[in-house]
Amino acid sequence: MPDIESDIRATADDLIADSGRLEEIEREKGRLDVADPRMAELAAEAERIARRMVPKTVAEGELVDEAKPKG
Repeated sequence: MPDIESDIRATADDLIADSGRLEEIEREKGRLDVADPRMAELAAEAERIARRMVPKTVAEGELVDEAKPKG
């Protein structure tokens, strides 16, 4: 069980970091003019982060299920 707990915490920490970066990107995009060339770069980075978060949330859910007491 300790390994699963550690994996859940590590996954949660990773998701927190990803969501923090995603928030930074969205705030920056909100300050930019729509025509700013950085908008496309930031949008692409936000999409990459969001796409990599999905499998992490799935894995976290599986870990939580695995950690549940049986019986």
